[in-house]
Amino acid sequence: MIASLAVTAETSLRLDLPDDAVDEPAEQLPVIDVSRLPGAAIAPRRGFQSAGEGGAALRALCVTAPSDRWAPGVEELVLERASGLARGALGGEVTRFDLGALDRSGPRFTQRFEGSVLRGGAPWSARGQHLLGFSGEARTAVLCSVVCVEPGAAAKRCDARMESLRAEGAWTSAPPPSLAVRAILFTAERPALGVGMAGALALAIVALVLWRRPRPRW
Repeated sequence: MIASLAVTAETSLRLDLPDDAVDEPAEQLPVIDVSRLPGAAIAPRRGFQSAGEGGAALRALCVTAPSDRWAPGVEELVLERASGLARGALGGEVTRFDLGALDRSGPRFTQRFEGSVLRGGAPWSARGQHLLGFSGEARTAVLCSVVCVEPGAAAKRCDARMESLRAEGAWTSAPPPSLAVRAILFTAERPALGVGMAGALALAIVALVLWRRPRPRW
């Protein structure tokens, strides 16, 4: 059974689900707090459970946010945080969690992972993938983690489901850093020159404020 989960108005995730899959109750899914990130939203946050495949489960968690704070290199930090969330989505005692290499070759950043978890003392295997990209003309930042877990040491069904995972729609390239971000990066690379430029910029702002200030009438 194929499911298409809308992420933004322009993009979606295509998942291959078991034919007998049913939605997991929302209260059983990991909680994501984006209250400290201006403009961020959670969509989708879905889980699917199968009774016919020994209780195998597939979860998809996505967060969208404005990309005005984007800068090269941020993807590694973002995916590191996503891995922490994915560990919590495995639903048990995690005994192994291995990250694959970060793939920068396509229009999106992707990273696969696999692991093992104990549920009620029984071994379960896990497969998953992180996806970081940008959606539509606004280049909205999108971070998704898809996790599949199944009973036993071999994740044959989850391997197949991860291979069939598709990101569809109007995905775009990463936006260029904003003026403020470029200034921060420039200062980090050339601290002495950056301090001088920051001082000159501050003087220019002060001069502009003084020039625009209403002059007293004598």
